[in-house]
Amino acid sequence: MQILLNQDVPSIGKKGDIITVSEGYGRNFLLRKRLGIIPTAQDIAQKKSQAKQSEANEKAHLEALNNLKAKLENYSLTVVAKTNSEGHLFGAIKESDIVSRLNTEFGELLEKQMIHIASPIKAIGTYTIDIHLTPIIKTKIELYVNSENE
Repeated sequence: MQILLNQDVPSIGKKGDIITVSEGYGRNFLLRKRLGIIPTAQDIAQKKSQAKQSEANEKAHLEALNNLKAKLENYSLTVVAKTNSEGHLFGAIKESDIVSRLNTEFGELLEKQMIHIASPIKAIGTYTIDIHLTPIIKTKIELYVNSENE
């Protein structure tokens, strides 16, 4: 029996999924609790169309991330910040600061979670920043932190 889920059901499927279950489970649990409906031919065709569209969107997004990786391969970012006389920053440079600079440069593809810094940067110098665009697509950039006083 096929069921179109109206809401997420743990260990069964997510809302909008068309699943195949036994007759008893479908009738006595899923349909009775209004967790799903019996899909029509139109529902099945619409779900297949949405799956194709979703797959095309995912492919385009991965292609955009691969293009971004190619642009970031040998990229260096320079940040000018206020420092004291010993070279320590008054604030810290965090992932969000780097993301905002990169997004203005390359478009809104990066998110804060993609930038990996061991600890906030609090001194002038050169740093290597890891960027994980996906679990598979990874790259690094050089970050140069300079003093505003120089």
